[in-house]
Amino acid sequence: MIPMTETKENVIPRPLEETNLLETDRIMRLAFGTFLVLPDPSGFMGDAGHVRTRWLADHAAAFAAELDGELVESNFIFNWGSVGFFGPLSVRPDM
Repeated sequence: MIPMTETKENVIPRPLEETNLLETDRIMRLAFGTFLVLPDPSGFMGDAGHVRTRWLADHAAAFAAELDGELVESNFIFNWGSVGFFGPLSVRPDM
Protein backbone atom coordinates (compact mmCIF):
# COMPACT_ATOMS: atom_id res chain seq x y z
CA MET A 1 0.00 0.00 0.00
CA ILE A 2 1.07 3.54 -0.71
CA PRO A 3 1.31 5.63 2.47
CA MET A 4 -1.23 8.42 2.78
CA THR A 5 1.62 10.87 3.41
CA GLU A 6 2.35 11.15 -0.34
CA THR A 7 1.90 14.64 -1.75
CA LYS A 8 -0.10 15.60 -4.82
CA GLU A 9 3.15 16.29 -6.70
CA ASN A 10 3.61 12.52 -6.95
CA VAL A 11 0.28 11.99 -8.73
CA ILE A 12 0.47 11.71 -12.52
CA PRO A 13 -2.76 12.36 -14.45
CA ARG A 14 -3.04 10.64 -17.83
CA PRO A 15 -5.59 9.21 -20.26
CA LEU A 16 -7.22 5.98 -19.10
CA GLU A 17 -6.21 3.02 -21.26
CA GLU A 18 -8.22 -0.10 -22.05
CA THR A 19 -5.58 -2.19 -20.27
CA ASN A 20 -6.56 -0.34 -17.05
CA LEU A 21 -10.22 -1.39 -17.10
CA LEU A 22 -9.96 -4.34 -14.69
CA GLU A 23 -8.10 -2.27 -12.09
CA THR A 24 -10.42 0.68 -12.73
CA ASP A 25 -13.42 -1.58 -12.08
CA ARG A 26 -11.82 -2.90 -8.87
CA ILE A 27 -11.13 0.63 -7.60
CA MET A 28 -14.65 1.83 -8.48
CA ARG A 29 -16.25 -1.07 -6.60
CA LEU A 30 -14.00 -0.60 -3.56
CA ALA A 31 -14.53 3.18 -3.52
CA PHE A 32 -18.33 3.08 -3.70
CA GLY A 33 -18.67 -0.06 -1.57
CA THR A 34 -16.47 1.49 1.13
CA PHE A 35 -18.46 4.75 1.01
CA LEU A 36 -21.71 2.79 1.44
CA VAL A 37 -20.14 0.75 4.29
CA LEU A 38 -20.90 -2.56 2.61
CA PRO A 39 -19.64 -5.68 4.43
CA ASP A 40 -17.71 -6.61 1.27
CA PRO A 41 -16.98 -3.34 -0.57
CA SER A 42 -15.60 -5.17 -3.60
CA GLY A 43 -19.07 -6.67 -4.16
CA PHE A 44 -20.60 -3.27 -4.98
CA MET A 45 -22.96 -3.59 -8.00
CA GLY A 46 -22.59 -7.38 -8.16
CA ASP A 47 -21.72 -8.54 -11.66
CA ALA A 48 -22.69 -5.28 -13.40
CA GLY A 49 -20.05 -4.12 -15.86
CA HIS A 50 -20.27 -0.40 -15.11
CA VAL A 51 -16.69 0.54 -16.03
CA ARG A 52 -16.50 -1.48 -19.25
CA THR A 53 -19.87 -0.14 -20.46
CA ARG A 54 -18.67 3.42 -19.82
CA TRP A 55 -15.50 2.65 -21.78
CA LEU A 56 -17.48 1.20 -24.71
CA ALA A 57 -19.95 4.10 -24.76
CA ASP A 58 -19.15 7.19 -26.80
CA HIS A 59 -17.26 8.97 -24.02
CA ALA A 60 -15.61 12.34 -24.58
CA ALA A 61 -12.70 11.52 -22.29
CA ALA A 62 -11.50 8.96 -19.77
CA PHE A 63 -8.85 9.88 -17.22
CA ALA A 64 -6.62 8.04 -14.78
CA ALA A 65 -4.19 9.06 -12.09
CA GLU A 66 -1.12 7.13 -11.05
CA LEU A 67 0.93 7.30 -7.90
CA ASP A 68 4.29 5.56 -8.00
CA GLY A 69 3.18 3.58 -11.06
CA GLU A 70 -0.08 2.35 -9.47
CA LEU A 71 -3.53 3.34 -10.70
CA VAL A 72 -5.32 5.26 -7.91
CA GLU A 73 -8.11 7.19 -9.66
CA SER A 74 -10.33 7.18 -12.75
CA ASN A 75 -13.06 9.29 -14.25
CA PHE A 76 -15.19 9.40 -17.40
CA ILE A 77 -16.66 12.43 -19.14
CA PHE A 78 -19.56 12.24 -21.59
CA ASN A 79 -21.39 14.68 -23.79
CA TRP A 80 -24.94 13.42 -24.34
CA GLY A 81 -26.53 16.01 -26.61
CA SER A 82 -26.81 19.21 -24.61
CA VAL A 83 -25.99 17.45 -21.31
CA GLY A 84 -22.51 16.86 -19.95
CA PHE A 85 -21.97 13.96 -17.56
CA PHE A 86 -19.01 13.46 -15.25
CA GLY A 87 -18.32 10.11 -13.61
CA PRO A 88 -18.05 7.86 -12.00
CA LEU A 89 -15.11 9.51 -10.30
CA SER A 90 -13.42 6.73 -8.32
CA VAL A 91 -10.47 7.10 -5.98
CA ARG A 92 -8.84 4.21 -4.18
CA PRO A 93 -10.21 4.29 -0.61
CA ASP A 94 -6.77 4.32 0.99
CA MET A 95 -6.00 7.54 -0.86
